Amino acid sequence: MCRIVRKNEGMDKRMYPTYELYLEEPTSQGRVFLLRATKRKRSRGSYYAITSDMDNLGDYDQRASDTKYGVLGKLRSNFLGTAFNVYSNGRNPFSGGENVNEPAQATTTTTTAQMSAAEVEMKKMKDHKNKSLPVRQELGAVIYNPNVLGLKGPRKMTILMNTMTSEGHMVERRPTQVKDTLIGRMTAGDTTDLLVLRNKSPQWNDDTNSFVLNFGGRVSLASVKNFQIVHDNDLDYIIMQFGRTSQDNFTMDCQYPMTPFQAFAFALTSFDAKLACE
Repeated sequence: MCRIVRKNEGMDKRMYPTYELYLEEPTSQGRVFLLRATKRKRSRGSYYAITSDMDNLGDYDQRASDTKYGVLGKLRSNFLGTAFNVYSNGRNPFSGGENVNEPAQATTTTTTAQMSAAEVEMKKMKDHKNKSLPVRQELGAVIYNPNVLGLKGPRKMTILMNTMTSEGHMVERRPTQVKDTLIGRMTAGDTTDLLVLRNKSPQWNDDTNSFVLNFGGRVSLASVKNFQIVHDNDLDYIIMQFGRTSQDNFTMDCQYPMTPFQAFAFALTSFDAKLACE
């Protein structure tokens, strides 16, 4: 059982909040820090860096080495906030570092002429170091169905993951072409080694005049962000659930085959405004 705490004090933090994931210990009423995510500034879509370092991510600078901040992976969305990709830390194989959900020409980049001498040198050092890194591993993807003004009811989301081996390990994929990414394969109808999960459809409750889900007492406030993740073959096996308990506190629970890192990244996708979904 885990808890996510949103920290958004101050003008800057309201635009670019940080999120911290804690493991709850019911027996001692305590909690253990696991992960932290911060939203990158000046990005065309939502872009989060996720680290296990509790202290050094507040001043995260994308031009600096991710090793400095202990970055484990990243989450990035398209402009509309309807598609997200989750990656481990590593080299981005796509030219220009563009988002795989966006065409290359749509990406806003900073030219060398716009950088200071120090920034140019830092970028050269980072580019040189990145070339020695392995290509990043794709850990998951999330797709939200378009739903303008919410006229089609509650949010509908699909989570894509690589399947598990007989030994219980996730199949490792490091795509170097857009067509080989999870979303690219799903779009092309290639479901080889692809695990497709969906959010459980809430049921209408006449007493509360709202859609509801049974979170087993783990969620106390209604929110469009609340969701449960299941596989079509077993709607009673809740692989992940996420929901609000107060203004800036949320519970997050997950189990096999999803890891806490993946679940944390998937939960982060629920926080962002989605232009085509609500």
